[in-house]
Amino acid sequence: MNTMTLEQAKALLEVCVRNELRDHAFGDREIDWQDPRLLALGQNAVIATGYFGSRGGEVEIHAEGGRKTWYGNDADELVGCGILGRISRNDETGPDEYKDGACMPGLTIEGVRKELTGGS
Repeated sequence: MNTMTLEQAKALLEVCVRNELRDHAFGDREIDWQDPRLLALGQNAVIATGYFGSRGGEVEIHAEGGRKTWYGNDADELVGCGILGRISRNDETGPDEYKDGACMPGLTIEGVRKELTGGS
């Protein structure tokens, strides 16, 4: 599997259903690709996962007996593969429109941490 090419990865993901969990406030998203053939057999159907945010993206395929991860431009080529399934949201305060890497003005990880922990 470590020898899987980008073209082979695209072909594998194209037959999958792509689900996204988006955070509009921080502009990042978690993605999974599910193989409908495995789902129909009652098996674990998630064959790849990805993360995209302000620092770029990565896609890891964990199927075919191994794992391989793509970063940067290669990950960008894989992110749109597959049939778009469920899009969910994991924030309540972000803007209505989602944009990769776009953090709400004034929102920082440190600020959120401080708010959640009651720190000063």
